[in-house]
Amino acid sequence: MAKGLDALLGAQLEVTDEVYIPRLKAKLTVKSLTNAELERVRLQATVGKNRELNDDLYNNLIIVQGCVDPDFSNKALLAHYGATDAADCVHKAILPGERAKLIGKILDLSGFGADEEEELEEAKN
Repeated sequence: MAKGLDALLGAQLEVTDEVYIPRLKAKLTVKSLTNAELERVRLQATVGKNRELNDDLYNNLIIVQGCVDPDFSNKALLAHYGATDAADCVHKAILPGERAKLIGKILDLSGFGADEEEELEEAKN
């Protein structure tokens, strides 16, 4: 196991993986998000005169930022779904359970998932 400094020096911030969506019979490529990207998403999803977080918009924007392929801002995709922007396209093109699956993977890649060592310890107990 690498020491902390060695691990940080050799680490990549952008990690990618694929998520299979059975309805589409396709794998979508997603990536980890940085602190800056998550902050930008949170700010974009904070709306209204009371500046409240719109959870649906927040989730759609996480997918927009975290999805490498497809690009939800693609003009043909926007036109096909009659979407006004990439977040609207996610809302119209991806089913709720599929969105949850994509968000889960993006957040896992971003460090929010349980790590393997913790899972092994829980399994032992």
